[in-house]
Amino acid sequence: MELNDIIQPLSEEFKNIFFIKGQRNGRYPYSHSLLLEDCLIDTGISSKHVRIVKRNFRINNVLLSHWHEDHISSNRLLKNAKFLSHAKDKPLIEDVNKFIEYYGLNNTPAEKLLQPIIEGFQIENTKIEKTIEDNEIIEIGDNLRLKVVHTPGHTAGHCCFYEESTKIAFLADIDLTKFAFYGCIDSNLIDFEESIEKLKKLEIEIAITGHDKGVCQGARNIKNELDAYLSIMHKRDERILQNLSEKKPIKIEDLMYKNIIYRTYNEIEKEFEYIAEKIMIQKHFDKLLEKDLIEPKDNGYVLK
Repeated sequence: MELNDIIQPLSEEFKNIFFIKGQRNGRYPYSHSLLLEDCLIDTGISSKHVRIVKRNFRINNVLLSHWHEDHISSNRLLKNAKFLSHAKDKPLIEDVNKFIEYYGLNNTPAEKLLQPIIEGFQIENTKIEKTIEDNEIIEIGDNLRLKVVHTPGHTAGHCCFYEESTKIAFLADIDLTKFAFYGCIDSNLIDFEESIEKLKKLEIEIAITGHDKGVCQGARNIKNELDAYLSIMHKRDERILQNLSEKKPIKIEDLMYKNIIYRTYNEIEKEFEYIAEKIMIQKHFDKLLEKDLIEPKDNGYVLK
């Protein structure tokens, strides 16, 4: 594999910023990364790609956008680097056995689907040497200033990163795909939507997504992409509200396998998707309750 196949320079003026393509074009269980000088954001590009990066660059610092397995899977290959993450995701990065609990998989048939991924990718506990906070500036080399943008919702500690001079942003799992995921117990739909609005206020010229698209260019185009991504959640709100009435209480179980969240179901992953969809529908009910659009009744919900 040629170096140019996975490593792409992003700035003519700043020669030390690179997009690192994940295996399978960043599709799960892999993800894309951003390299700024000696600082790598996320390690889910695959062990093969991390080794290529290591042969060509010195990696002294690793920023982890959040705790999900597809973004931290090759941490073990960078043992000499200093790892940083938001405090709210730190406990899971340091103890991967918590993943099953946070995905809501404890004592369910779907538990067996995640464990082979953790074991197969040799995902290990990673010591976080420093936690990062919203609006913190990380100085990299002589000319890069990377701003931490805390964007909770996908996970409680999910962070994006914005390089001020080049206006390059790493969006992690606000990934501008056609599927938004908030199926963990630390996810929050209202926070997720507010995080997207927060990103729209930044002047982003180049956006790096954690999956699929990879590199998106142009401030107007990126804001349109963020709007389209936000609309996914709004359309799910609408589908849920269409299933509710003022009289008959609707429970979460009544909406399962009705394509409220997943447009199709994968037969192999169906047990996991059931649990994730159940959690995400509850996140919508939580939001609609807070917006005063529905109310609880007889262990279900009705329109208000």
